[in-house]
Amino acid sequence: MKGIWEASIMRKTLIAMTAAIATTTASAAINIGVDTDQGVKKISPYLYGRNIYCNGDAGDLNDVSDTLTAKEKANLETYRQAGIRYLRMNNGNNATKHNWRKNLSSHPDYYNNVYAHNWDVSAQKILKNLPGVDGMYAFQLAGYAASSTEYNFKDWDWKQSHGGVNAKQSLDLAGGGTVAEDGTTQTKAGDYSLYLEKWPADSTVKIIPHWKDELKYDMKRFQYWSMDNEMELWKGTHSDLPYTYPNETGNTVAADRMVDNYIAVAKAAKALSPDLKLTGPVAANEWSWCNIGYDNGTTYIKATDHNYCWLEYFIKRLGEEQKKSSVQLLDVFDIHWYPTETDYASWMNWHRVFFDTNYVYPGGNGIRCADISSTGSCDWNTGKGVGYRTYIFKRIAAWIEKYMGKDYKYTFGFTETDFIGDMDAMSRALAYASFMGTFIDHGVEIFTPWTWRDGMYEVVHLFSRYGHENRVQSTSSNDSLVSAYSSINNKGDSLTVIFVNRSQSAAQDINLSLSSFKAKDESAQTLTLSGITGETFVSHSQNALKKGTVQVASNKASLSLPAKSITAVLFTSSTPKAVDNSKTDSSKTVQPTSSSSNKPEGIIPTVLSNNYSVSTQGLNINVTGIKKNTRYTLANLLGQIISWGMWDGTIGATLSLKVPCAGRYILQVGSSSKSVLVK
Repeated sequence: MKGIWEASIMRKTLIAMTAAIATTTASAAINIGVDTDQGVKKISPYLYGRNIYCNGDAGDLNDVSDTLTAKEKANLETYRQAGIRYLRMNNGNNATKHNWRKNLSSHPDYYNNVYAHNWDVSAQKILKNLPGVDGMYAFQLAGYAASSTEYNFKDWDWKQSHGGVNAKQSLDLAGGGTVAEDGTTQTKAGDYSLYLEKWPADSTVKIIPHWKDELKYDMKRFQYWSMDNEMELWKGTHSDLPYTYPNETGNTVAADRMVDNYIAVAKAAKALSPDLKLTGPVAANEWSWCNIGYDNGTTYIKATDHNYCWLEYFIKRLGEEQKKSSVQLLDVFDIHWYPTETDYASWMNWHRVFFDTNYVYPGGNGIRCADISSTGSCDWNTGKGVGYRTYIFKRIAAWIEKYMGKDYKYTFGFTETDFIGDMDAMSRALAYASFMGTFIDHGVEIFTPWTWRDGMYEVVHLFSRYGHENRVQSTSSNDSLVSAYSSINNKGDSLTVIFVNRSQSAAQDINLSLSSFKAKDESAQTLTLSGITGETFVSHSQNALKKGTVQVASNKASLSLPAKSITAVLFTSSTPKAVDNSKTDSSKTVQPTSSSSNKPEGIIPTVLSNNYSVSTQGLNINVTGIKKNTRYTLANLLGQIISWGMWDGTIGATLSLKVPCAGRYILQVGSSSKSVLVK
């Protein structure tokens, strides 16, 4: 599709947005403005982070042995060269039942088996080998921790006696559990008391004096602590716990238990060390931002006064407790999100899910329950089959202002995501750079993707090693197509502007104007990342960045950005003006947005279909009675889309959807949503 795609039109229709990114003909020159006196914010070095998998020799770092292996030395050198500044070290789900006294963790994704994990060792490796790099570990909130390796399910023996095939790894088999010969049917659940012990709040937080007073660790390097991991999913991920939030208790009982556990640990941690920063609630995914699924009938919270989205209810409860105790229980609001779309246009717009109130996200699903406390029900009708305005961080900001006050100091964290394997390395680099730039612009403090794939080291290296300490304001006349992310050093003599051209096949001309920064009238260096395939980053001096120059005159420069490219321009000034750091503050930089209309313009109406029936047979969900041209979506409880489309059959025909495993799924047909249990 040809033509000029204006930013205002791109915000109005999903169709226009997609066409602009995939356009085959370059738009007219885009005007970029950078003003170094406006929008100044300190950039958190913790945005240049990643998760680290610690699992003996199999991990990125060995958390059992003090001795560095050749693999570890190579990994550590790569982190240094790429400019990694933050490492999330708690291993996600394995953190929930970690026992720092016995150096053990229970693996919920591997039969609940208990294995050695020594956080003392991995923390010491950071302290000794990565100066300038800090780490994050976790407190346990579930009340139980690993205690013994003696009752592990003998997975190797099973595999050897069953043709080299593992039993289903999510079964609760540690502690004497048994499984049928098919390897998928649990015939007896293991006894948790054989491999877990009680682990109250005072036990989990005493790792702080253990590290500070006994081991003499520099706790400034470990100031931020994750409040466990994805507790709203414990019913599925930690089903061995003695309280598994059974269906009959309902969502509110489950939510209150989780919040009560959170509050107890937060208070204990702050009592020991008031300077600690607590990150939570570490919610798992788009669906579970609002829905926790501990009730057969509904997924949201049914409190006595209102129905609630899970994150709003969490904030409300913490706000009430903070007013009573005067203890700040939350410092960084931390969430996860695993988008699954496989088309280029979606990849190039994922970054808009956090703050853009105009962006209609095609995967918007659980967020339809965000306004339930005021509307009384989830909004399954607006934009059905097309998408929903999400702006999750702005919604959270509004809830925090409502329940905790407009002066409450906090920041945002985003500590797990995956730039999926379907992406080519360059598309992934563009998406990752768009996340990074958006988070810099809005003062997000922590960013640690869960998986690390080709193209990502190149991006973090460009931002971390060539960017500066302070964000300054950039504007684009077509921000959906080309964004600019700018930073200046404290002295004020160096400015870096990073351009992201999302056009899939067309170069884009740029006219850049600088304000409040007197650039030297000379050739400025450019660094361009384009056309990469596979992993290209080796070191600071050996990577895929292509060097060039652009002429600067009277604070203006014009250049052409290659299609699907990231380009940094490095400006210098002979008359610098120091940045006034007293005016910068990275906390609470998001302006809350009250719930606005979620009715996007330009949406094609979809046929509603409420009169349909659902049955299951094995791993197949069979749906009958759907009207022709009705959209359907099938998602798991993580909000991950399993199947979606528009039904082109006739009434009486059957739509058959296959799921990967037994469990509970959410089926939406037209405006109607149903919970489906596959046994």
